[in-house]
Amino acid sequence: MIDYRKLGFVSAKQHTICELDGNMLIEHVITREGFSDHYSILYQKRAPTHEVKTEIYKTDNPFFPNCNKLNSTELKRRHFQTPLLKKEGNLLEARATLLINDSCSVGITNLTKNDEHFFSNADADELYFISEGEGILQTIMGELDYKKGDYLFIPKAIPFRFLPAMKTNMLIIEGKNKFGIPAEFKLPNGQIKLDSPYNHRDFHAPNRLLSIKDNENFSFIIKKDNTLTRHEYTDFPYKVVGWDGWYWPFSFSVYNYQPKTSSVHLPPTVHSVFSANKFYVMNFVPRMLDYHPKAIPCPWPHSSLDCDEVIFYVSGDFTSRKGISNYSISFHPSGIPHGPHPERYEQSIGAKYTQELAIMVDTFEPLFVTEAAGILEDKKYHFTWDSPNHL
Repeated sequence: MIDYRKLGFVSAKQHTICELDGNMLIEHVITREGFSDHYSILYQKRAPTHEVKTEIYKTDNPFFPNCNKLNSTELKRRHFQTPLLKKEGNLLEARATLLINDSCSVGITNLTKNDEHFFSNADADELYFISEGEGILQTIMGELDYKKGDYLFIPKAIPFRFLPAMKTNMLIIEGKNKFGIPAEFKLPNGQIKLDSPYNHRDFHAPNRLLSIKDNENFSFIIKKDNTLTRHEYTDFPYKVVGWDGWYWPFSFSVYNYQPKTSSVHLPPTVHSVFSANKFYVMNFVPRMLDYHPKAIPCPWPHSSLDCDEVIFYVSGDFTSRKGISNYSISFHPSGIPHGPHPERYEQSIGAKYTQELAIMVDTFEPLFVTEAAGILEDKKYHFTWDSPNHL
């Protein structure tokens, strides 16, 4: 994770008797890789183990957690027009997984109402990018206010729920292993390097403990092996009075990302923001373009032979594409060349600055297209490189 943080009341020494207002607190240790990786310790009024009922939780959403793959494995470049998906509601009602492999998934959601239940993903860490909207992310470790342009990172198995103040459109990325800050951005002791595109001050942990009403619904929905289980309690199971450690949810604004520039065009890895085992997350933000007298700012056509590329277009005029609207997703699988539309390559010459904002996921395992993505697909997209006048 990022660094050590603390919120609320904690014991003077871990693993010893801790009392608050004359009552003994329960020490709840949350760890990764057994007991060999990052951890946090939560101090709670009771242990979170008093379920009175468990049952499989069924939803009417056919696109999450179920994410059936398309039967077709045709190799082609694809364009998914996500605004065509009209499904709205809370997170479990509106979420749709579009692309998936054994390491990660990419999906979308449109939140229009509060989550009733807390949700926990015991399969993966989750990263949400807020393309529009604002509200509150409640987690058992405290609350985070979110707004347009924020990344929200929720570590594996940390229960949370969204309370949107307005319609919230989000890109969702699941990462099953080693999801977080790229190792190349950190010193051996964990401090973020001076030449990284962000620093510790840009990452915000919850700044207040969770506020829960006594008459709240005490059901939690947990996803494990792509199955949802509802856990019911007699009262709220995470009455946390404080915590500390290195394992915590955070927000990071894309507008605090410091892009790198060069005299000539560089590969997209210079725009990395997060990484995991077998994939990277990058963001293209407003920035100065290449400044060599003969520079071509537009990306070169390329064949990334071991990498699938996914781009979520947020806003602006994207340098390499025509016919792409806000919240579109392009998917360019390995095995065939891809690159800018022909006229965009020439038109980029002489450009000094770009206002584009987009999120990219590059995976080192093939991604599979789901039925949800198939509904949104622009079938003509693969052939839009044929002529400058095609679009």
